[in-house]
Formats: sequence, C-alpha cells, structure tokens
Amino acid sequence: MSIAELKAEVDRLSPEERTQLRSYLALKDQIPEPEFLRGLAEKINDRNPGRWLSLEEFEKQVEGFEVRQPQGGATS
Repeated sequence: MSIAELKAEVDRLSPEERTQLRSYLALKDQIPEPEFLRGLAEKINDRNPGRWLSLEEFEKQVEGFEVRQPQGGATS
C-alpha cells in the first residue's frame, strides 16, 4: 500500500478512529525494535572495560543529538 493510499484511508476514518491511529503511531515511535533492544542488552551486559566509553568519548558521540521530550506529558 502506498502513502497516498494510506492517506486516503485515513481520510475515511472517524475522529475516534483517527485518535486511535495517532495513539498507535505515537506508541510505535516510542517502542524500539526487538533487534535494537537485543543489541542494547548486549552492550549493557558487556564486562570488557576495553570496549567501554569514557564520559568524554560518550559526550563527543552524542554531541549534536537532539533530546525529544514526550508530547503531552508534564514538564519538570
């Protein structure tokens, strides 16, 4: 199904169904794929200090990344 077909289908949804679809898509964006989670678990469980990053190395790697705040949540 193409994006154009998906958009046409969304246009036919009721307001309640569109709300359900928005919720579903927001949830899909928040839940990582199983393969990503497995790789992350391997990194977390890595006991070899030779593969660890120093704080400075980590900061270099994440420099320029934007932190997304949850939408509709409370702010601190």
